Amino acid sequence: MIIPCEMAAKAIIPTVRAMVARELSQSYRMRQDDIADLLGITQSAVSQYLGNIRGKALDLEGVKEVETVVKDLASILTMASLTPRVVCQKYCEACRIVREKKILCQLHGRLDPMFNTTDCDICTPTSTACL
Repeated sequence: MIIPCEMAAKAIIPTVRAMVARELSQSYRMRQDDIADLLGITQSAVSQYLGNIRGKALDLEGVKEVETVVKDLASILTMASLTPRVVCQKYCEACRIVREKKILCQLHGRLDPMFNTTDCDICTPTSTACL
């Protein structure tokens, strides 16, 4: 069985990271190596995110709440007063939104066809904290 947090680590986080990389590149006109430094990843990973090679397990474009978190996260990452706690909270917020909207269920169904995603409520958080 694939647990939701495992899927989040492999699908949601990279997808959000790709969206943040694009936001930093487009809205803040940042270079790939600067984006890599902010995200704590390599420049080649940023290149793959920007080229839609990596971070595309889920389609979160057009999910307004996630796009808002991405814009907030990009803004926070450019601030000198950045704290790891705030960054973590933003990633958790994006993950919570994806789970609440049952977007992760689509991926879960593709990865594990035997799992009943129709009646499942495992991913629906009962609080704003991670499960």
